[in-house]
Amino acid sequence: MKHMSSIYKVRIGKQGRIVLPKEVRDAYEMEAGDEVTIIVKGEKLTIHLHKASEDPLEDLAQLSETISIGLSAKALKERADEERLRESLKT
Repeated sequence: MKHMSSIYKVRIGKQGRIVLPKEVRDAYEMEAGDEVTIIVKGEKLTIHLHKASEDPLEDLAQLSETISIGLSAKALKERADEERLRESLKT
């Protein structure tokens, strides 16, 4: 993955969607299923890419080692999202 320094102007669609330019998607090897976290600080938006896992079952197995048993699927997802956000804020 290469790091770019460019400025792109994109429009927001009727449903609030934006399309990342192909050059950006290609440079960061973005694919359907990848996720982004958007961090809002005042008027500044920062987007952090999270590649979709090639082995989601392995991810769940690793996650289960770090959390207590008895959480719902929703709670597990919330914890994973919070952890990703903490990691994003470190960079």
